[in-house]
Amino acid sequence: MTTLLPHRWTVDDYHCIVASGVLADHRCELIRGEIVDMAPEGPGHAHRCETSARYLERLFSEGWWARQGKPITLSDSEPEPDIAIVRDRDYSQQHPYPEDVRLIVEYAYSTQAKDTGVKRDVYAEHGIPDYIVADLKSSKVIHYSNPVNGVYTSEQTFYSGLIQISQIQIDVQRLLS
Repeated sequence: MTTLLPHRWTVDDYHCIVASGVLADHRCELIRGEIVDMAPEGPGHAHRCETSARYLERLFSEGWWARQGKPITLSDSEPEPDIAIVRDRDYSQQHPYPEDVRLIVEYAYSTQAKDTGVKRDVYAEHGIPDYIVADLKSSKVIHYSNPVNGVYTSEQTFYSGLIQISQIQIDVQRLLS
């Protein structure tokens, strides 16, 4: 019996595929060398992303920018997080790299396993300092922080209250409502 293995794409391969237009009608992202479909975005998800992005951009203020659903470039992945707080600079020639990213927020209604599994691991492996998953089904927020040797060493679950990131306090209810 022959075992079929998926082809692993490099980030450069993926950029060529995107530039060719082959994926123009597909919502997908590159995760660990595999091109994977992204879940459709419902109105509640879209609304929370928009309002949270504006809220977080005000909190992080000067020097930081909230990107919504735009790629970040990692060594073997190019995910499109719901919100990425990145250094405020010109990204017209490249997407942000890990060193440009301060915080990633993913909203999960049907994607909890992916967001708290492979995506969490990919972000930790690339040293993203803080990663938040807002679980819309359970009305909770999970904050992952302090990546060491490719693993987040801190995981906190919030149903209310404040998440402390450096000098910034993020209101959990603002992320969930």
